[in-house]
Amino acid sequence: MPATPEQWITALSQTYWTTAGSTGRRVDPLTATRTATRTEAPATVNTKVLDKRTEGLDVIARAERLAREGTPLARREAAAIRDAFVMETEDLTGSTETVRTRACPACGCFTLVPLKGKAQCVNRHCAPRPGLRRRWTYRDLGYTTAGTPSGVRRSEGYPADLRSLAFLTEFFAQSGHKVPLATLARWARLHNLPAHKVDGQKAHLYSLSDAATVHAVQLAAREGQLCGDGARPACTGLADLFYNADDTAGAMDQGLARRRIAVAKELCGECPFLEPCRDFALKPNGKQQHGVAGALTSKERRALKGEAR
Repeated sequence: MPATPEQWITALSQTYWTTAGSTGRRVDPLTATRTATRTEAPATVNTKVLDKRTEGLDVIARAERLAREGTPLARREAAAIRDAFVMETEDLTGSTETVRTRACPACGCFTLVPLKGKAQCVNRHCAPRPGLRRRWTYRDLGYTTAGTPSGVRRSEGYPADLRSLAFLTEFFAQSGHKVPLATLARWARLHNLPAHKVDGQKAHLYSLSDAATVHAVQLAAREGQLCGDGARPACTGLADLFYNADDTAGAMDQGLARRRIAVAKELCGECPFLEPCRDFALKPNGKQQHGVAGALTSKERRALKGEAR
């Protein structure tokens, strides 16, 4: 089970921590309490860990204040900052447990992995364009609910994420939604997933992304959820694109800015929420100042607001 902020603070306070470049032996932060022996040189202090421990104390205090307010918004904020602290601390210490237990807010599959301080969905079918992955900060992930699976997807050709059923079984077990290997094989046959025989491999390989959609759909069916409900905006998880795709990019290469704007606008054109998003962005006192919203850049929105006066 994922640790709580209190458990992490205790671990960060007691564990024999060293920096990545030191020669000290690193141990499990949640179970070990090793200290340096008399024959060892003093361990190099990892200041990031000390800072994170101090931050954790502040997070717990703030969460307690919010919980005492008792409002739904305050309780949600309290849960979000606690979850974010846990995921950030796990990232710092090389763990992935909490992030892996979260379903992707866009596709509903259990395919989130930590990458460079953010949670990234590795499901190729979730990406709106090849190479354009959806990512969330841990704070945003704490606020966002899981997406509803939209259905089984099947890859064409020879996908790059081929894995054995044994690997896939272990991958899904890390999310806390383990299924036996025989069950996963039965699901693959039931949904007619493409299987590939690779030289040197004894068993057939399946696309991780294909299997993830089957896994999510089967779990949703067990829980009585209907596939196709809970549509998400096209910009979900693409803040890096939409907020950096700005015609006021300043020092950003203007050619790169124009390409990002074109991709963002193209995604907006496919979004079922285009009209309400644009109406909100064009409100006279709207807070949306930067990036692309409603298929309009900030410059285009300012011009339309000026014409409306």
